[in-house]
Amino acid sequence: MSALHLKLLRDLWNLRGQSFAIAVVLAAASATFILSLGVHRSLVETRDAYYSANRFAEVFADLTRAPRSVVERVAQIPGVQRVDGRIRQYATLDFPGRVTPARALINSIDETGRDRLNLLTLKEGRLPRPGASSEVVVDQTFAEANGLRPGSVLGAQIYGRREQLRIVGIGTAPDYIWALAPGDLTPDESRFGIFWMGSRALEGLTNRTGAINSLALTVQRGASIDDVIRAVDHLLAPYGGTGAYTRKDHISHAFLENELTQLKVMTTVIPPVFLLVGTFLVYIVLSRLIATQRTQIGLLKALGYTDLAIADHYLGFALAISLLGAVLGGLSGIWLGRQMTELYGQYYRFPFLTYHIAPEVIVGASALCVLSAGLGSLGGLRTASRLTPAVAMSPPPPPTYRAGLVERLGRAGEFSPIGNMIARHIARWPGRSAVTVFGVALAAGLLFATMQFLDSSRAMLDGFFFRAQRQDITVGFTEPLNEAALHELRQVPGVLRVEPGRGIPVRMASGNHTMRTVIESSPGDGVLSARIDAGGSEIRVPPAGLMLSRRLAEKLGVSAGDHVNVELLGGRRTARPLPVASVFDEFVGERAYSSTATAMSLARDASPVGMALLRIDPAMRDSVIEALKEMPRVLGVTERAAALEKFEQVIDENIFTMLFYYITFASAIAVGVVHNSARILFSERAHELATLRVLGYQSSEVGLVLMGEIAFLIVASVPLGCLLGYGLAQLMTAMFSSDLFRLPFAPLRSTYGWSVVIVLIAGVLTALVVLRRVFGLDMVRVLKARD
Repeated sequence: MSALHLKLLRDLWNLRGQSFAIAVVLAAASATFILSLGVHRSLVETRDAYYSANRFAEVFADLTRAPRSVVERVAQIPGVQRVDGRIRQYATLDFPGRVTPARALINSIDETGRDRLNLLTLKEGRLPRPGASSEVVVDQTFAEANGLRPGSVLGAQIYGRREQLRIVGIGTAPDYIWALAPGDLTPDESRFGIFWMGSRALEGLTNRTGAINSLALTVQRGASIDDVIRAVDHLLAPYGGTGAYTRKDHISHAFLENELTQLKVMTTVIPPVFLLVGTFLVYIVLSRLIATQRTQIGLLKALGYTDLAIADHYLGFALAISLLGAVLGGLSGIWLGRQMTELYGQYYRFPFLTYHIAPEVIVGASALCVLSAGLGSLGGLRTASRLTPAVAMSPPPPPTYRAGLVERLGRAGEFSPIGNMIARHIARWPGRSAVTVFGVALAAGLLFATMQFLDSSRAMLDGFFFRAQRQDITVGFTEPLNEAALHELRQVPGVLRVEPGRGIPVRMASGNHTMRTVIESSPGDGVLSARIDAGGSEIRVPPAGLMLSRRLAEKLGVSAGDHVNVELLGGRRTARPLPVASVFDEFVGERAYSSTATAMSLARDASPVGMALLRIDPAMRDSVIEALKEMPRVLGVTERAAALEKFEQVIDENIFTMLFYYITFASAIAVGVVHNSARILFSERAHELATLRVLGYQSSEVGLVLMGEIAFLIVASVPLGCLLGYGLAQLMTAMFSSDLFRLPFAPLRSTYGWSVVIVLIAGVLTALVVLRRVFGLDMVRVLKARD
């Protein structure tokens, strides 16, 4: 081992605290990179493997009713590879001794296992026997949430008929990775499940012998999917339905893609913050090390060591820190990735989901650490290389002190001698002080940017559940009904108010822009539902024309006063231009709204009741739900309180977990910055501190010189941290928003406060650790060392 290598090890050991603090910051960047990219790749690889093995379809179409022979006709369309036709039917479930409503979506399958697409994977049990109307396979998460297993029996109302269903198997399918009940924001596996029943059995129960109401297909490689969809729509036009659509609009695939997008955002936004701080810390520590080793550098050059050898030595110091950070980050990232994958496994219904970390991800994270440390070392390496032996072995010129602005401010503010020492030192090293302020500000900003997601979720919760939805129960029907259905509901004891609503699937077009969406109608005098914009204001539905969400309007390229061509998907398939009366911001989806009169003029079926909103007497909740279960035309019953509880549960499990990670990471930045600044201050001012002790100052007063400067810099970072956090939070909120959700930017003042408090606590505790050296100061050794 060469002399320079021994010196490198000695320097690392002497500066082990500062080196480890920098390594922790770099490790946070590496861990975040590995966590987000590793989980992203694991989800993508699992999804792609599952889609391929189980033949997940690429195009889907819902029909009112079509003969099964249409499957072969669709197969003849140029570009179509495989086609599969099925029956999909909602059912209301009845668990013994349980009033809480539960629903299921029953899918037909070939009892002999010859389905062509969206293949079922059995985890336990068997497929239903041919013609057995009581046998079903249940999706795994619903079975686990409700304690079901092969052999369990539960009641169900299917197409107006009471049936006893026997579970013979448990499985999963690729088209239900994310199973969401109509009208819900989050899956509730205890209240909504996916069932599979034999084709012949479900045909008999739904009076669809030889018929289907759902179609799925794949497209040949190189074929135009848009051309295929146009041909499919033309062929299926006589059979009703809402037209063909791609995976992008498939609810399960769309939610999974949304999660993958958010993981990409994490990889893009978070690691650069840590790497930037790490670069500054390496620059400060290495510059200070080179400044204190001027004489050693001069001696080494005088003994024949080249500038390149000296630069390589100090570069090795930076790279050693980066490698330690890469190792710590790699281990932390892999562990965090496994925990995150297990969390995703609770929500996404994959038959398998394993965390696989690719070697290139580890290499990429390590390369980022090395690059950050390398960039931070450039300034010090240039200084060490330019030093000549004669200059290096001479003492550095003493700093020039003169009365300036700081002195005048000190006299005006009547600073104490210690206060003047603090202010003078900050003014002497403005660059280093600025780096400390900027580093702590970044920690506070990152913490605020992540913590405000909790505020955003709560604001969306308040707008969507409390202010926009004022009903107690939402009742869905098997098909749109006339107003007689409302009268029937009003007769149920315990129902206090009933209001209709309907969602009409349409295709909107403006110029070259086309979008599939839903027009939601409601009565003008309704009080059980409201439209709340991103600013928290209630927006009234216009009496004529359409009200579009801003995201939908932007995609169509229209604004208030323009016209859009609206084509009804299903029913009469009427098409007509409608004016855009207004545009507003909303949190969920890309939807359009209209009055009941406008919607009925488009649908022309005199059936304004697609669903009903109910306000009920809480004391009669159980009897109301039981009465609704007995109504044959009721498709499902959703309680607002249950949906709210589930949404809050998801927030608690997901966001609080992420907050724990980022509080830890942000604290690592604060600890790294403050620790290095405090150690450098102590090493620079040890002679001054010892002199003050000799002059009679108490240890607490001497410690105030060190703590006072650190405290001033930390406090000075608070306003900058709030500004950086505000900008970073705006950026992350925009990047995390998608077609499914648009997160509001609604941070609370308390979030600013908690971000600052957490960073202050981390900084002060770190400074106190360094302060112990002041109380243990060896005055004789320090003063003699200066001589």
